[in-house]
Amino acid sequence: MSDDATQGPEPRNPRYFTKDGEGVQVVYNLRDASPYFELGYEEVDEAAYLEGLPDPTSSPLPAVSDGR
Repeated sequence: MSDDATQGPEPRNPRYFTKDGEGVQVVYNLRDASPYFELGYEEVDEAAYLEGLPDPTSSPLPAVSDGR
């Protein structure tokens, strides 16, 4: 019997690339980032990317009044 069943999946190793005026590209298991750099992308670490996301608990809409 093989030991493969006891080992978990390989890590996905996400890397985040951003470019002015565009969204973020999340790339998994990337070995060579040079094509992204050549296209003008800048690598951002995961913590900085997640910190820059809007707060999902805050609403852009005004609070609903209860009519009182």
